[in-house]
Amino acid sequence: MSDIVFLLAPIFVFFLIGFVLQRARVIDAPASSFLLKLVYTLTLPALVLSLFPYVVISQGMLFLPVISGCIVLGTLAAALATGKVLSMPPKSYAVLASGSMIMNLSIVIPFVKSFYGDEGLSRLVLFDFINGLAAFTIAYSISCRYGASGHQGIAKRLLSSPPLWALIAGLLMNFLSLRFNPLSANILHSIGELTSPLLLLALGASIKLSKINPLYLAAGVFTRMVLGFALGLGLAELFRLQGIDRAIAVLCAAAPAGFNTLTFASLEKLDVDYATTLVTITMIIAMLIMPILLTLL
Repeated sequence: MSDIVFLLAPIFVFFLIGFVLQRARVIDAPASSFLLKLVYTLTLPALVLSLFPYVVISQGMLFLPVISGCIVLGTLAAALATGKVLSMPPKSYAVLASGSMIMNLSIVIPFVKSFYGDEGLSRLVLFDFINGLAAFTIAYSISCRYGASGHQGIAKRLLSSPPLWALIAGLLMNFLSLRFNPLSANILHSIGELTSPLLLLALGASIKLSKINPLYLAAGVFTRMVLGFALGLGLAELFRLQGIDRAIAVLCAAAPAGFNTLTFASLEKLDVDYATTLVTITMIIAMLIMPILLTLL
């Protein structure tokens, strides 16, 4: 138990520092957004490139994107059905759909990094490949349908994703047995190591709650985290995953609602209060349950 506390303590400290800095108005919303953008455009691609040319890709790893796709579709179907049963307004309905299907794996990265190291991170990035595609295609299309604009820009957003291109480049280098020279590899590794602390500061500074319908919140938490967790467990058993592969599939499946839920809600003038609260509450729950899941898996 003391080993787990030692490994995970920095995660909670950085998250708490981010929250305190937000309350002290040292990190405001634009600053938090900048930190997340810095991770997305610089440190996460560097982390991916520092991993994938050197990873030995196992058969179990190849099932992770498949499982990710199944979870996306399963939680989306459940959210659409739940929203109809609750007779949710269209703008809240779209938020429930996108929030349930998009997994915020940024909150999982520090836990995986601390517990499973580079082997775990490489698997998480593979899992996130389909999750990211779904966010900028299915989820964004739903937001556009119930929002203020059309479907312009989806392809551009997807094709301009730095982590996506880093993943493609890393896998290609792995396949061709290409490697970075020691200096370049060291620089990429150093930049990539900034991912977890910057993410945690930004996530801690992003906590914000609004008063919303508790049934809507419960529906979002259930379809994203409870159902996601159940699907992750079931699919891991179905594909007979073991060890790190199984752990990553289940941890990612239980991730909170993605930040793109809030981004799309803001862009398309959906129920922003609902999106903000859903993202925040699920993120707090994830911070509490991830250590428990790590000990059980």
